[in-house]
Amino acid sequence: MTNGFSHARELDQLRCQGETAVAELFDRYRDKLLRMIALRLDRRILAKVDTEDILQDAFVGAVRRWRDYLVQPSVPCFVWLRQITSQVLIDTHRRYLGAQMRDASLEVALDRRGSADASSTYFVVQLADSLTTPSQFAVRREDVSALRTALEQLNEIDREVLVLRHLEELSNSEIAQVLGIDKCAASKRYLRALKRLRNAIPMPE
Repeated sequence: MTNGFSHARELDQLRCQGETAVAELFDRYRDKLLRMIALRLDRRILAKVDTEDILQDAFVGAVRRWRDYLVQPSVPCFVWLRQITSQVLIDTHRRYLGAQMRDASLEVALDRRGSADASSTYFVVQLADSLTTPSQFAVRREDVSALRTALEQLNEIDREVLVLRHLEELSNSEIAQVLGIDKCAASKRYLRALKRLRNAIPMPE
């Protein structure tokens, strides 16, 4: 269940209302989808396309595909909408950037073009806040650098788990569905990645 709406209920809504239900689903998950787009849209193309453009293209794609989705709805509606939105992002980056496209999770976590320091620092500071309490730890420049290095050393899936949890704010179940792994594996990857990051920053006695 996501946002109080069960998978079965959303499927029934989609079967009965079609395009109207697609519009309602986009409205329901608008904030989560926009957060995902804002995190992953390359700054180099912001003069040509913005988050609302991506969301609108994703909506058009969902309107075209909702019948196909209902044939075998293997993931919840939110994850389906996110998949469509992700593909629109990939296609948009390919159209405008071509060979300059970069790995999405690495870019989100480490080096957003146009505002690299701000975004990567935001991410690692947010991670540091989740690893410690204010009384334990104050984020310092050297700690941000250490966390950045630790993030670079994570494999792609572990890094993506952190992005999904801490920046997109998805649940463990949603993360597992997005990545196509079981919930236990998603949880283990998350805990393993957190442990490596905790080991990267010194804790006070």
